Amino acid sequence: MLWEYVLVESFQHLILRLIFRQLHPDFINVRTAYTSKIWAQLTKIFLQNQAQKDSENMCKITEAVNIFNYLTAEAAVKAAEEIGVNLIIQTSAGTVEHFGAQKLYDIVDAARKGAKIEVALHLDHCRNKELGKLCADTGWDSIMMDFSHLPFEENIANTREMAEYAHSRNVAIEGEIGVISGVEEDIVSDEAVGADFEETMEFVERSQIDAVAPAIGTAHGIYHGVPKINFELVEKLGKEKTPVVIHGGSGLSAETFTRLIELGGRKVNISTLVKNAYLDKTKELVLSGEKFAPIPFDTEVENAVKEEVKKHLEVFSGKRTSF
Repeated sequence: MLWEYVLVESFQHLILRLIFRQLHPDFINVRTAYTSKIWAQLTKIFLQNQAQKDSENMCKITEAVNIFNYLTAEAAVKAAEEIGVNLIIQTSAGTVEHFGAQKLYDIVDAARKGAKIEVALHLDHCRNKELGKLCADTGWDSIMMDFSHLPFEENIANTREMAEYAHSRNVAIEGEIGVISGVEEDIVSDEAVGADFEETMEFVERSQIDAVAPAIGTAHGIYHGVPKINFELVEKLGKEKTPVVIHGGSGLSAETFTRLIELGGRKVNISTLVKNAYLDKTKELVLSGEKFAPIPFDTEVENAVKEEVKKHLEVFSGKRTSF
């Protein structure tokens, strides 16, 4: 069945790549190889099938993992491949600036080449329009433009501008409403500003985004205490057509993840736990006093990252109930 592996409410580009790969197994990148006419035909197929979909026969969640080098990209792909789930690899704006867009794209492309799963590439939390455009032009499947620190009307205007740019290049776009607290590289928010349903729906409609990240009480970085999550908002938004993105996933309990997904979360981001797994294993090996050649050392670190990512992906996809 053509739609057997399609993710419910995932980004259109990833879904259409899944469709086209079913039709043409050797096809890798529809955006660079086919004309806009064919893309329009695929979009029509997507809309027709979306209207007829049976959600009980589809996956409900898209896992999104932030990476910062080849080792973490490969670890994420291997983790997803081992349990048979499709994956979104995310890169921060800072990581793009460090490597350069083309080099980072090539790094991720090398990690996903030959994978038995679909792996999309997403830009996370970008406030720089030129950087967002560069990633859209270079080959990212989707971008998140974060203007949530601006007044409501300015958030809409700037996000809409980038949505028009992205859509003209068949790239999906995610936007944020409200303020998610915590630290995400150079984006620091000491206090959260929660989103509400009416304002979120107005933001979605007027900005023309493909996925929305509302501030629901989660936080970037490490949690200090138990977060107060607005499950009611997630449930309401989950009944709408635009996918709901859960940011600040690192540190949440398995029970919280499961509830958010059941209520309508369609994309869950994890970032801090990837960095911590990488750094903690590195520190452990260095302090062990054991002598390692570089490649075995990297292999140990990669396996540690893979296992940390894997157990979260298993919870997200319902394959396990605890970490």
